[in-house]
Amino acid sequence: MPSTHSESTYRRSYIGSWLAGTVAFAGLIVAGYPVVGAVAFGVAALVAINLQRGYEGPLFDERDEDIVKEASANTISIFGVTSAVVFPTMTALTALGMFEWPWWLTPIAWFVTALYLVWGLNLLLARR
Repeated sequence: MPSTHSESTYRRSYIGSWLAGTVAFAGLIVAGYPVVGAVAFGVAALVAINLQRGYEGPLFDERDEDIVKEASANTISIFGVTSAVVFPTMTALTALGMFEWPWWLTPIAWFVTALYLVWGLNLLLARR
């Protein structure tokens, strides 16, 4: 984009690129084209990165950083509380024979475990 475009144009284009890439990624996977979805996401990511690099000055300010921090904290809290209720409950119900653990829940459980291990490690590192 020429440098005559406003900051809001760059911001909207940056966010739109990530959104379009994410929607294309998910949509193409559902449609049976996972490789094309991954490529579409990669192209959108490159567009977003180049938009941010092409803008002279900071594209996002401290207020934006505060909003992202709050949204991130809320997301981790929601997933944490939900996981703390769902996974032990599912495990207990499976052990009691009242529920059969579905195959698709296992990778989700491992992902959530890895997410919180990484989060905990980062928390420890941030406190140093």
